[in-house]
Amino acid sequence: MGAGGSRGRQNAMRSGVVVLGAVAFGYLSFRVGFKPYLDQAQEAMDSARDPDPAAAAAAARDVSDDPGAAGGDLAPSKDPAVVLRD
Repeated sequence: MGAGGSRGRQNAMRSGVVVLGAVAFGYLSFRVGFKPYLDQAQEAMDSARDPDPAAAAAAARDVSDDPGAAGGDLAPSKDPAVVLRD
């Protein structure tokens, strides 16, 4: 009876490996086959999130942590680290 159980376990392991291999192959086939569409979708999402990267970078440079600087209309921070620093 012990030999039959061992053979069943080997078959189960073999089946699991085959299934995992098939899933990996399917995933890679999907990625390679739809790569142009996936790249186009990624670019569309990136452009929708940030339509003008140069303007966003310039705005990020203009923002200061100091409330008395050019962005003086900023509310004081509730972060303890910032409160203790000031």
